[in-house]
Amino acid sequence: MLISGRAARYDVCLLNLLQNTTYHEIDLFMAINDENTDCEYYNIMKKRVAPYLKKCIIKKYEMPQEIFDMFNSNESITTNGPHPQMNLQKINNKFVPNNCLSMYYNNNLAFNMACEYADTNLFEYDCYMKFRSDIIDFVIPENMPMNNNVLHLHCPTPVYNFTSFGLFKKPVINDVISWGNRNTMKVYCNTYNYTIEKIKEYNGKYIVHHESCVTDNIYENNISHTFYDIPFGLEKNRRMFDNIYDDSRTPVPKQTHILNINDENSLEYIPPDNEL
Repeated sequence: MLISGRAARYDVCLLNLLQNTTYHEIDLFMAINDENTDCEYYNIMKKRVAPYLKKCIIKKYEMPQEIFDMFNSNESITTNGPHPQMNLQKINNKFVPNNCLSMYYNNNLAFNMACEYADTNLFEYDCYMKFRSDIIDFVIPENMPMNNNVLHLHCPTPVYNFTSFGLFKKPVINDVISWGNRNTMKVYCNTYNYTIEKIKEYNGKYIVHHESCVTDNIYENNISHTFYDIPFGLEKNRRMFDNIYDDSRTPVPKQTHILNINDENSLEYIPPDNEL
């Protein structure tokens, strides 16, 4: 199981899933984007998920300077600016796709950690699953659909199911939960390198949007896929440790709590709540 990006709400979402999945043996690999590498929240987290955790890397994602420079510092919500669905954050007075690139980067990092662990220990996993710490009301199927010898991606139908804004105008691929064999997930988790190359190719005008870049990558690489009617949701307070970016195009988060991960109150119990 590959966890990337943030680790908030692991205590009421991810941990609950791990402890209640009795018919699968799960190894956990976590790649977390944060500069707070040694705070109590993460130290306690690693202890609580220790029965499953094989490796955890916590470090702040740094966008390549070449990519950062491709974005216009004055572009925001204007008719002459980037596509309205581009997910941008204002960093050093520039609107850049930091969150999307961090997610893709950490997807790839977690996947490579899992591959290295399997290769070092001379075995292969039946399945590599992209997941998140803040997914709620999801049950891993007892009999997981798999295509072991072919390139085929499996995923629940996305909560927000819409047509991609990217190069391929297709129903979006799930960027929250997806699984497959190693070769399939190698392509899926390579969305970071794929997106970096597209940004260069389009000189900063490529639409960087969470689901859309994943969808472009899957379609351009001719990966077949199947959607399943498996319910899940996103926990309402999943952004409670996020920095508040000056980005008028990003909807105001719906969470009821905004906390500093280094404060004692970051450890308080907040009941789980589905955003939907």
